[in-house]
Amino acid sequence: MSDRAEKLTRIRAYLKQHKLDAVVFGTRANFAWMTGGGDNHVVSQSEFGIACAVVTARQVSILTTNIEAERIKNEEPVSGCTVKAYPWTESMDEALKKLLGSKKAAADFPVAGLKTLPGDFNAEVRAQLTPEAQRQYKSLGRDCSLAIETVARSLSVGDSGQQVEADLARHLLARGIQPFLILVAFDDRLKAYRHPTPTVNHLRHQAMLVVCGQRHGLIANLTRLVHFGPIPEDLLKRHQAACTIELALWQATQVGASWGSALKAGIDQYKKQGFAKEWELHHQGGPTGYSGRDFLVTPTEKRLIQPQQAVAWNPSITGTKTEDTFILGAENERLVVTEASRNWPTIKVSLNGETVERPAILPR
Repeated sequence: MSDRAEKLTRIRAYLKQHKLDAVVFGTRANFAWMTGGGDNHVVSQSEFGIACAVVTARQVSILTTNIEAERIKNEEPVSGCTVKAYPWTESMDEALKKLLGSKKAAADFPVAGLKTLPGDFNAEVRAQLTPEAQRQYKSLGRDCSLAIETVARSLSVGDSGQQVEADLARHLLARGIQPFLILVAFDDRLKAYRHPTPTVNHLRHQAMLVVCGQRHGLIANLTRLVHFGPIPEDLLKRHQAACTIELALWQATQVGASWGSALKAGIDQYKKQGFAKEWELHHQGGPTGYSGRDFLVTPTEKRLIQPQQAVAWNPSITGTKTEDTFILGAENERLVVTEASRNWPTIKVSLNGETVERPAILPR
């Protein structure tokens, strides 16, 4: 079954289950997912695109203005879909009402007075990655890893956070990757803030680079750390502890288990490592894919972990953090798509009889 056919099968089962005639996808995430990597955005800061996909039991239509129609038809992966253009002087609301007529429909964005997608669309339909999406993810993860490593190795004492942000963005964009998120922290800011948006402060000793890179709608999440001069022993211990907590989270990420139970395993490991309260200072991540995180996992989260689901945990201890994105297989095997290259130093982390290599703090 082709990628598109598999997705349409899932969507049409969803239509039947929820007694709908049509669904409308206007968010960039769902448009990309349905089309297998199509991009419906013009404004980079918007969650919603300038085209929507309308799926019924028999047809897929791409609805957009006459400004965008030819480009989408020629440059986006919409073969097999009917591209329908409406005059730019009309609103999407008007055009969609004409297209749908009396059909009972739901949408993933506010439009034409339609109700929102019922149930949990992500869990029911989108969460399990198709084989093609997994191939795209591997390529994306590799390129994000290469981009962040290239910038990490080119850092110089005195660089500003905004200068490094621009360098990261340049290397991502050159690989066809949209910078969904870039965080840069140096020294005191690294210890003070869990979400350090880049500023004009200058690098002295330690740097943390965080990238969430988007291509084909998929988002790969990773963090790397760099230190100029001898790395303090306490920082090395903290990083080892963070990576051990990460492994506890990875091991607890089991098909059929609840996301909350996986997080609790990580919280327990925070205690065992001597950092019991650190988990309260920042979210720990969770399921990803076509969103930075589909939702942030809390200890009471009851939703279940699925096979072929993308995951990005990001445990942090003041002064350090570890983060990579992996795909969980049906037998709970992990494919780390953002794996560090062979040129990046690693540390060995062992827990419950399993030993893994995780990215170390890069000495400079």
